[in-house]
Amino acid sequence: MQTKIEINLHIPPGINYDCTGCGKCCGGWAVPMTGDDYARISKVDWGARLPKFAGKNLFRPLKDYEKLHTKYTHAIKPGEDGHCPFLVDNLCFIHSSFDAQFKPAMCQLFPYSFINTPSGVFATVSFVSVGVCYNSGRALVDQRDWLTEKYEQYSLLFPGIKPDWSQLKLAVGQPMNWDDYLIHEAKLMGLLADKSKPLEERFLAGSDYLISALPNQTNVQNTERSDKPSQGISLNKIDRHLLVALQKLYFPIKPLGKGEGDFGVARFIYQYFYQSSKIATQARSFKIEELHEFPWPADDPDFEDLLFRYYFSRLFGKFYFGGGFGQLSLIAGFHHLILTYALLKLEAKAQAINRGAPKVALLDLVQAVRQLEKRFGETTLNGYAAALWELLMYSPARIKRILLNS
Repeated sequence: MQTKIEINLHIPPGINYDCTGCGKCCGGWAVPMTGDDYARISKVDWGARLPKFAGKNLFRPLKDYEKLHTKYTHAIKPGEDGHCPFLVDNLCFIHSSFDAQFKPAMCQLFPYSFINTPSGVFATVSFVSVGVCYNSGRALVDQRDWLTEKYEQYSLLFPGIKPDWSQLKLAVGQPMNWDDYLIHEAKLMGLLADKSKPLEERFLAGSDYLISALPNQTNVQNTERSDKPSQGISLNKIDRHLLVALQKLYFPIKPLGKGEGDFGVARFIYQYFYQSSKIATQARSFKIEELHEFPWPADDPDFEDLLFRYYFSRLFGKFYFGGGFGQLSLIAGFHHLILTYALLKLEAKAQAINRGAPKVALLDLVQAVRQLEKRFGETTLNGYAAALWELLMYSPARIKRILLNS
């Protein structure tokens, strides 16, 4: 008899989710399958059940780099519309033909995510889900038994994933232990939750706090915050190319090939010297200043709610630094989050302009958040890229310039 897993499960407050059955989560990628998934699902004569499947090759084996460090062996091939072919009338045909347990393990687990830490397991949900973006359904804190069951599934699907939290650092050369981090996290959470201030000010307050925690913080503040008033807050060349490099990483305009989904040092250097620093979309390219001038609904409560929940979830889930993301220092990881906020604004504005709208709609922001979340989960940093991020994202002055020009 299988022993039930005993866990200390932490669940984020203020986050709701129940599947709405919209079907919008079932597109944009090839659904991965474990060996058991493939054996179970591929032996079904799907053409006999639905004529559109007759003679169709619905599955493909994964390439070696795709299945590295996973239990996945195959994938469901997307249909011509980019969605899973088993999405029929916005419902999963596998689920309706059999039951929820017959679906691929990843589909059973989505959108739940878990991370193991010295303080227990922290649960989050993916904002790729439209239901998560709109905070639809019951509060996660009222679904502990269900989340525990999902964590057991996660543990079976990803048995080898154990993040290393032993190398934590506040900044390069400034190590910290887990208890130190929890103190910093509590402060960052408190600053982010201060809804009496605009979100930009809360982010900058978090940056100031982390810089002030450095032993040599006086010198850092003297050098980094000393921009003369006459210099304004204009972006410099490095700012621009960093912003564009991240935009290409998180909002690509064409499918990414092997290695293109990660931050490449060589690509960044090439872009810096030889390519323009414009924000490119499917329809056209934009100067950053053009997007900055486009109106942003700063006082819209729906925008505020979505953005707060997204970044609260990132902080709560520890998916932005250390063992949760590239072994980045806490400062570089938090500054990277601020940059993704700037990117979300620019991307949502670009979408609004491309469709001829006079202002950004919530749908533009939801689409941008979903895309960012998807790429966040696919992006990795090797040692060289992480070192470059530490260098480029250490400066609080750079972060402020980019944030205020988004």
